[in-house]
Amino acid sequence: MNRFKYTLFFPLALLLISCGGNKGKSLTTSNHTIDISDTIQIESLGMAQKIHAKVTLGDSPKDLYVLLSNYAHTDGSVKIATSNKKVEKLYKQENVAMREQNRIHAPANVEYFRKNISYYLKEKSHSSSAPKYKKIHTDKNNKVHINDKQTFFLDTNDATKTIATLKKSVLVSTDFGVKTLNVWVSDDSFGKGCHKVRCVTQTMVDALADAFLKKGKDNDVYDWVTNVYGQEWGSHSYTRLISPNNEISILLTDIGNDNSTTHGAIGYFYSKDNFKKSEISGSNEKIMFYLDAVFFANSKGSWSINGFWAKETVSTLAHEFQHMIHFYQKTLLLAHGEQTDVWINEMLSETTEDLVASKIKHSGPRGVPYTIGSAGEKGNTKGRYPLFNYNNRSSLTTWNSEVVNYSVVNAFGTFLTRNYGGAKILHDIMYNAHVDEDAVVSAIRQTAKGADKTFNTLLKEWGVAVLLSDNDHLDESLPHYNTGGYMPNQYRNSVYQLGSIDFFNYSPQPRTFGSSGTVENQGNYYYKVGSKLTGTIDLDLELNGQTEATLIAK
Repeated sequence: MNRFKYTLFFPLALLLISCGGNKGKSLTTSNHTIDISDTIQIESLGMAQKIHAKVTLGDSPKDLYVLLSNYAHTDGSVKIATSNKKVEKLYKQENVAMREQNRIHAPANVEYFRKNISYYLKEKSHSSSAPKYKKIHTDKNNKVHINDKQTFFLDTNDATKTIATLKKSVLVSTDFGVKTLNVWVSDDSFGKGCHKVRCVTQTMVDALADAFLKKGKDNDVYDWVTNVYGQEWGSHSYTRLISPNNEISILLTDIGNDNSTTHGAIGYFYSKDNFKKSEISGSNEKIMFYLDAVFFANSKGSWSINGFWAKETVSTLAHEFQHMIHFYQKTLLLAHGEQTDVWINEMLSETTEDLVASKIKHSGPRGVPYTIGSAGEKGNTKGRYPLFNYNNRSSLTTWNSEVVNYSVVNAFGTFLTRNYGGAKILHDIMYNAHVDEDAVVSAIRQTAKGADKTFNTLLKEWGVAVLLSDNDHLDESLPHYNTGGYMPNQYRNSVYQLGSIDFFNYSPQPRTFGSSGTVENQGNYYYKVGSKLTGTIDLDLELNGQTEATLIAK
């Protein structure tokens, strides 16, 4: 068998100097002698400030990486110097926003409200420990009828509004009682000749309602998402909030009034509507979603619920439904009004989209046809992961409200579901009182292999899993994304199909670095020593005590 091979006749020196914090202090040191004998080998080089490692690769060519995981809440600058290193094509340091569909889930005003929810909820009473799944009864005094018109307020005040007509109303029996779904459409967005570049029709409304809630079990977004997280609204003790009811509303409107089919928000949940109008003048006093009518109606040819933008809208409903349930179950009942860190809340929603992708028959965040459980073909430019690959050094926990942030938390969430129990880990992250990274750690420690895990170990494992994702035959003990097919995950009343992910199948592939840069706070930095290396390599690293170095040979 022919194989490419070259031998290093010289030692290779790798120097990483981390900036700050060490003046006047003696440096901790460690030395390692490592023989690479396995097909895949992972070795921790530790967190000492000076590290020397002699790595013997032998005659079997290996790709060699150093993963740097920054466990601190501050960035750590590193200087990288190499000698006698075969230079490969490596990327520069800056993070960039690539030409992904510019799909965001929450305009700035909605994010601001979420971040400041504790302020809006301030009152004497506190949330009760109401049962998660308590059935409630609809207030029949507020019954509406098809073709009724209503003014909807779009922000916390009543200055921005739209007039909408009720186009669909269905009653469906669920595990949480009989639910009413009302679908409203802004008058300027409905019917042939509407004022927008794309117009919503009754056929579209009917298909959307069916996708979210219809008769039967385990057959719609409502069933699949509540199966994981519980019901969306119920008993509470907050006097500023509306009473329990079993009604959900969807408003199809041109979000931002931008009349655009190319950028903007596809949809969002805005918890200001859970408040009484006497508390927030712009409240619609409904448990409701906002969906962009122009995006939903967009199609290159004849419209179908199976079209790309229609499926993106349904996927967005699943994403926003997690936010809706999260507000009730976590923020109100468990965290007593304290908002969950944005990155965790968004991670749960992003991973929910991945969880239901095959069920709604959509390519989802993977960007792979739902009929394919494998990692798909090389050169894939779709889904969330091309953007993640190009920005894989970004902080996991810092939220800047950019499309990049969604791709990063998605990649971490899909790592958790594929390694720590699927849908149940998402449920358990929501169902504890923690609102920061401890929410993740608490849930992980309930799993069979997570008893001794810390957030630091999860961050490192995640980085390892990314680099090993091109292997679909890994030992199950190794962090992984890829088994070569779907990974069925039974949770409560449903089976969720977790598709395989190979980050090296996307264009661009995962960024690896060979120059000075910054390891962002609670982020990973992927340094590639070289490809198809043999012989002996000397590595010398200088770190600042907040970053762990991990050697990966494959």
